[in-house]
Amino acid sequence: WYPWSTKKWPQYQLTYLYQIFGLLFIATTAISVDTLIAALNVYIGAQFDILCDDLKHIFDDDSGCDLNKKLIHCVHHHREIVRFALNTNKFANWIVLAQFFVSAVTIGITLFQMTVTVPLSGEFFSCLSFTFAMCVEIFMYCWFGNEIELKSVNIVDSIFKSNWLNTSLEVKRNMIFFVMRCRRPMKMSALNLFYLSLDTFMRIMRTAWSYFALLHQVSSR
Repeated sequence: WYPWSTKKWPQYQLTYLYQIFGLLFIATTAISVDTLIAALNVYIGAQFDILCDDLKHIFDDDSGCDLNKKLIHCVHHHREIVRFALNTNKFANWIVLAQFFVSAVTIGITLFQMTVTVPLSGEFFSCLSFTFAMCVEIFMYCWFGNEIELKSVNIVDSIFKSNWLNTSLEVKRNMIFFVMRCRRPMKMSALNLFYLSLDTFMRIMRTAWSYFALLHQVSSR
């Protein structure tokens, strides 16, 4: 609804430009936010990969090196990764929560709209492509969050894959403390209500389907 007639010149042209630039602004903002959060999660996962590789080869070259200092350096690296992940999670908490809620409702409504449009029409394919884009957007959040959890767990395996048998008692003791800390996986969440994982993605899809089934049942009465 507009407070003027959109069928006359120049109201029609101005309204058209308003809608085009509005859609471009919203799309650019959404893509930028999604890309930023994805990039931060990829960076966290890459840091876990680097740490795992360092731990796996930490005792390969012990010529004149203080092995305990090398282990402590890895512990500090792990602490910085966790700190960065917590700050990232704090930044993206409300964004991810809102995205999950809006996406579940939007996908359900769009699926219902596809059932009341002409099959294989332009509107049908428009709804189909929009639904696919929303699913990919949610999947991207959940996939990278799931990768962070898996890579954080791999730290324990990397420690025991190292050549730790010939190290000193002090190094072994510190390794045990480090392993105890790393047994708790790093999980990205949305206000601790949802964890970013593939299981959460499936739950969102089931919720969207429930909305669709409810709308379809109500409309068929």
